Amino acid sequence: MNEDNDTCARLRRLHAHLVHEINMLKEAVNEEEREGVVNPVETMNVIESLQKALHTIHLELQKCPGYVEI
Repeated sequence: MNEDNDTCARLRRLHAHLVHEINMLKEAVNEEEREGVVNPVETMNVIESLQKALHTIHLELQKCPGYVEI
C-alpha cells in the first residue's frame, strides 16, 4: 500500500510539473508569434509530446486511492 501511495505522490508531482512546463512553452510560443516567428514547429511538437505524456499520467492517477479530478 505504501508503494502505491509513493507512486501516486510521484505521479501527482510529475503531473503538476508537466502542466507547468506545457503552460510555459505555450506562453513562449505566443510570445514568438507576437514577435513574428510564424511557425515554431519544434516547440509545438514538444508541447504535443508532453500533452500525450500528461494524458497517460492522468490515466494512471485515476487508479490512485482518493483520486479527485484535477
